[in-house]
Amino acid sequence: MYKLLLVIIMTLFTACTFSDTEHLKALNTEALAKESHEGKIYKDIVYKSTLFHNVTLDIYEPLNMKYEKAPIYIYIHGGSWLRGNKELVNVYDKTVLGLREAGVAVVSINYRFVSQSGISAMVSDCTDAVVFLQENAETYSLDAHTIGLHGHSAGANLALVTGLQLSKKQHDILFIVDEYGPSNAITLLKEQDNRIWWTYLISDSALEEISPILMLHPHTPPMYIAHGDVDVTVPITQSIDLYEALKERGSVASLHVLKGADHGYKGLSDAVIQIHRQEVLDYMLSAYTKGIN
Repeated sequence: MYKLLLVIIMTLFTACTFSDTEHLKALNTEALAKESHEGKIYKDIVYKSTLFHNVTLDIYEPLNMKYEKAPIYIYIHGGSWLRGNKELVNVYDKTVLGLREAGVAVVSINYRFVSQSGISAMVSDCTDAVVFLQENAETYSLDAHTIGLHGHSAGANLALVTGLQLSKKQHDILFIVDEYGPSNAITLLKEQDNRIWWTYLISDSALEEISPILMLHPHTPPMYIAHGDVDVTVPITQSIDLYEALKERGSVASLHVLKGADHGYKGLSDAVIQIHRQEVLDYMLSAYTKGIN
């Protein structure tokens, strides 16, 4: 009963706090227009079956087979933990193309939403997707030990959580790219001036599962963090606090502040956004090169 109540509460929270559905609709339209048909693409691979859901992912093979086994790039889509889909990776078509041309396999995953199965199931889906790829690496000619994670907003949050959880037991996560992701769900939800009454019903322990700032450890992977300085949905303090916590621990991290950018980099010109995306791509390609050599 408590878990059901928690799901309902989190659904209300995400619907009210991250209600920019028009922006997501625009991204879906853009993703459809930019959908890649180049090279070999494995669509809708079921990586996990539950009583009510088949959870799927897509694998985009490298366009240039530079390596016997392709390094893995995993994209986790955003959407407030409540909506979105794996096709959103196509919004970043130049990033996808750049990775595939460099010999990297691009993977985009679906996961069950908070409104469907709760926080724990959503988190476990993301880690299980990585494990599935590692266990089936031979089938898809993948390098199970060379993995990068990337996400935007809620997807960045899940990329952080996934990378931090897995890196406690293995050293296969080369990097995490976090673009304006919440790092502390407790402060994001519970320490607002206009806190909503039903947020008092959610336990801190439940939100700790999606609070990566509380999960840092000695083997934390390198992180590239980017955030707009006028983000009113996920305040930039979420990224600043994470970056400072990482530096205090001696972890490798960089923080990139995009001046004048709101959530989703709204307010920036297309030219500036493309420059930023190229910088992210360059960072990832450099990380793969260092990890392979």
